[in-house]
Amino acid sequence: MDRRNTDENAKLGSYDEAEHWFVHLLESGCSADERAEFERWRAADPAHAAAYREIELLWRQSKEAVKNPAIVAAASRALRREPETRARRYWFLPAMAAGLAILVAVIVLPRWLGTSADPAGMTYTTTPGQQQTVALNDGSTIMLDTDTEVVVRYSARTRRVDLLHGQAQFTVQGNHAWPFVVHAQHGTVTAVGTQFQVRINDGCTDVALLKGKLAIATESPHGTPQNASLIGGQGLAYDETGRISPLHSIDLQMAGGWTQGKLFIHDWRLPDLLAEMNRYSATKLQIGDPSLQDIRISGIFRTNNQQVFLQLLQQGWPIHAKRLSATQIVLLRNR
Repeated sequence: MDRRNTDENAKLGSYDEAEHWFVHLLESGCSADERAEFERWRAADPAHAAAYREIELLWRQSKEAVKNPAIVAAASRALRREPETRARRYWFLPAMAAGLAILVAVIVLPRWLGTSADPAGMTYTTTPGQQQTVALNDGSTIMLDTDTEVVVRYSARTRRVDLLHGQAQFTVQGNHAWPFVVHAQHGTVTAVGTQFQVRINDGCTDVALLKGKLAIATESPHGTPQNASLIGGQGLAYDETGRISPLHSIDLQMAGGWTQGKLFIHDWRLPDLLAEMNRYSATKLQIGDPSLQDIRISGIFRTNNQQVFLQLLQQGWPIHAKRLSATQIVLLRNR
């Protein structure tokens, strides 16, 4: 066998493996270990990655082609005819890309449509005080803040992430043909090549766009669906009725502070600051003197060091801390 035939067979082998992986990754029972094995296969050889990209392209083309009954019937007849040789199949590949797209649709689409609209997905969680960055298969990342849970459900149609509670920052690899959609309470946030944050807080969902563009849509049985769009440096909120607040400018340093383990605050009420700090610790802080309710605080505080935080409060304001138990500290006014 000459070198050209050897190269052709290697490419055919990569293409066949890519077909196998593409179908398997669409199945709801695909495990995390299997997805990790796929990533190792794709990274092992540039030919693997190229073959998989081609399968993805054919899949997108097939979703349109499969709508035509005549084309599907022709593809079905073609499937019943065995190719003469694997080499011939390869040499006809560039000229028959559309035909192969139809074959992919006939073989793969029924399996995909036979699964639920929302695959089982992969769940990621953090505990109080913990943060985690998740690298996704498409090059996007999710940074989970303290006490946060997300479910990632990738399919050929969409990249879906459900934020169940907490706060997360999403850095999205752009792909107009494969939208990245975050579902949070009664709304969705759709991104293409952006970096943004979504936070669920007492029935309200806050969205902050650090760069790029976003589309927000809400839907609630208790209200009227609404839509809005954001550009970098803007934010909004929507509630459980689906009502969207007016757009506002965001402080980029303050918005990004938690990703560095810091709170950048200006003129916050003490109860609000304590509520935010309590998210990062199992030991909860509470106000024991009503006269402290209206104290205003500005500064930069580490979220992962409650002891230093208490020292700063006691040095800068008329406050002293008293521990009541292993998980409870009360703040009192100095007399």
